[in-house]
Amino acid sequence: MSVKFRSRVFLYLLLLLAALLASEAAINVGVEWLTCRIHPGESMRVGLLETAHVLGLSLLLVPLLVWLAWRISSRVAAPLRAMAAASERVCAGHWNERIETRSMPDDETKRLATSMNAAFDNYTAVLNRLKRFSGDAAHQLRTPIAAMRNLGEVALARPRSNAVYRRTLGSMLDELDRMTRLVEQLLQLAQLEAGALSRRFAPVSLRQAAEQVLRAYEPLAEAQGLRIRTAFPAADLEVQGLAELLVEMLGILLDNALRHTPEGGTVLIDMAELPGGDARVAVVDGGVGIPTEYAQTIFERFAQIPGSQAGATGLGLSLAAEIARLHGGKLELANPGQPGARFECRLPRAHAGQAKPTDGKS
Repeated sequence: MSVKFRSRVFLYLLLLLAALLASEAAINVGVEWLTCRIHPGESMRVGLLETAHVLGLSLLLVPLLVWLAWRISSRVAAPLRAMAAASERVCAGHWNERIETRSMPDDETKRLATSMNAAFDNYTAVLNRLKRFSGDAAHQLRTPIAAMRNLGEVALARPRSNAVYRRTLGSMLDELDRMTRLVEQLLQLAQLEAGALSRRFAPVSLRQAAEQVLRAYEPLAEAQGLRIRTAFPAADLEVQGLAELLVEMLGILLDNALRHTPEGGTVLIDMAELPGGDARVAVVDGGVGIPTEYAQTIFERFAQIPGSQAGATGLGLSLAAEIARLHGGKLELANPGQPGARFECRLPRAHAGQAKPTDGKS
């Protein structure tokens, strides 16, 4: 049998009231009995009648006390009813519903309501990330899937030479690679937005991260007839973060710079310590630059500048900006409207007292 919380509190108060009345009657009877034992001349019957009169007056207050008990139980249960109602509305799909805590006293009930609101916020954020990921994936995967289907249908429409089949398969593999990159970047963005990675932060050498990216991209630069130039300070710069994420961010910026630099051009990786103590790393391409009107929108998901190279997912700069934000920094286009787009990322330095990773790797 289910009993509401308010009813249980009301019953407890009634039991307390009954216990008080019974205690009062027992005390009065005991006092009269002791009085008669000490003073044998006094009548026990008269004393009991007086006790009965006192108890009768007390019983006249019982309806008022019962009403007060019901009011108290209702007031005690009110915050719980509000929390239950808000929880039911959230579960029904009203994600913006929250428990009103301003009128609550600053006690355990308010702390419970605040914790529940925080849980609702996290729950809503997870659902929004899932919805955003699903929408982005469905929207962006539609094009390469349709392209692969069209290529396959055209190739099978009539007999063709082996060379045509090879070109068709190559085009389909290119679309598959694009889909793979898109899904990987979407998953990385979803993981970054979850915020769980920050607990693994440790001091990371920014120079070592840049050198790792250089080793990966120098062969590609040479194949395209490009040169990568570096300008590193004499002293190493350490930032607090994850090495793999910083390598990913620098790789995105360098890959973007190589794609927008014409043959024979130069890409620069510039690193310096700023006067305030922060670290700055910049990647500069040798292209025509980015118009001023796209200086902010290029960091949005799936943003594309008219005339840009095909095959890009439009997620790279968005992912790089999110990595910078996760590390307490900011990625921005430093010279909009000028030749040679310069992407600068400012990152806070690691504190001297922070320990190295336990495995000795940065």
